[in-house]
Amino acid sequence: MLCEVFVYSQVLTQALPRGVQVVPVEMDEGGMSVAGLEEVLAAWDERDGKRPSFLYTVTHRMADTWRGGSMGHNPTSGVLSVERRKEIYAVASKYDIIIVEDDPYWYLQYPSAVVAEAKSRGLKTPPSPPAYKPAKSSGYPFLDSLTPSFLSVDTEGRVIRLDTFSKTIAPGCRLGWITAQPAIIERLLRITEVTTQQPSGFVQSTVAELIMGEQPAAARSAFAALTSRQKQTFEGWRMDGWVRWLEGLRGVYERRMNRMCTILDEGSIQLKQSTPRSADDADWGVVSKTQLYEFDWPRGGMFIWLKLRLETHPLWMATGGKRVPLLDGESLSTALMFLATKEPYRVLVSPGLIFSATPAIRAERGWAYFRLCFAAETEENVDLCSQKLADAIQRFWRIKKVEEVEDLLGDFQPPRDVDGFGNLGTFMGC
Repeated sequence: MLCEVFVYSQVLTQALPRGVQVVPVEMDEGGMSVAGLEEVLAAWDERDGKRPSFLYTVTHRMADTWRGGSMGHNPTSGVLSVERRKEIYAVASKYDIIIVEDDPYWYLQYPSAVVAEAKSRGLKTPPSPPAYKPAKSSGYPFLDSLTPSFLSVDTEGRVIRLDTFSKTIAPGCRLGWITAQPAIIERLLRITEVTTQQPSGFVQSTVAELIMGEQPAAARSAFAALTSRQKQTFEGWRMDGWVRWLEGLRGVYERRMNRMCTILDEGSIQLKQSTPRSADDADWGVVSKTQLYEFDWPRGGMFIWLKLRLETHPLWMATGGKRVPLLDGESLSTALMFLATKEPYRVLVSPGLIFSATPAIRAERGWAYFRLCFAAETEENVDLCSQKLADAIQRFWRIKKVEEVEDLLGDFQPPRDVDGFGNLGTFMGC
């Protein structure tokens, strides 16, 4: 399975037990690197197993992977351009690769992020990219404005697109749909018949009635006899209402994203003033600035991908005790994660370690990232939790004693405890 270097953790937990070999592809500011994908496939050694046959991607991905967070890639939160999709598709066609496009966040694209980010950081506003114009309009300006799927460039039937109601109606729906060529759908149908059979019938009927309303003839006759007010109650959203709901939902999440990013921007720097060395210097002081973390404002999705600048911590690579011999990146990152869960902060992050595609990536850089979710709380709680996390990070950078970090780690057992902490957010649909 080809995938980005950071990938949705639940995909890894399903793929690895089935013996799927995970092959990570590097990313750049535009998403999955086309050159990286070509290099992996062209240089494939059959002694390492068969060449990968499919690529899994959450196309609404993180921006600037080596820094942090941007169309809703999980965990990183960015938008893969049409041009990049065409380039990736061309490589997939060359090497006969199936593209599995998992796109639960397609509706959650944030056009305000570029301007808001520049304004928050006092930067020059970059030129806005030209608006996407589909060859054929859907009839809904909101849908037409969104960066399209890999399906829009699929001329050979090699794209399998996965959609879901879980991110737009309720996390517990566990209901979605697959779009692909008939031969693939037929095989998936046969597999389903001898495994899960179908999603929850109750959920199917509830979502169908919510969107489409009652459909049978008897129901339509009964509906016609209702008063206008009763009709509004039972009519269902229909397509027009469904699109209005999606557009409104995008607006709600966009506001939450803007609020979290603004607060995190304000807390990303720690100021320190040096103590004068003599009475003659009493009127003078040197103020130093330490960058604690960095991130890009998400261009889509539900998450901020925060990169910790742990190399600026006073205890970076300090010699520890018997319990923690060396305060390396993973030790410091884990200690910070535990500190954030304690009073007065009490906030929970998802560590980048659990999204690392391979153990090598986990050890090399996974510890440097936190995934933050802004979708599961009210705007007021988003403000509160964002400030508490920023305060926890500021406090952590003031720790000067190795013993304090060791106390935070306590009886921590990697990687079990990290994975356990990281997966707590999944119960809230994050």
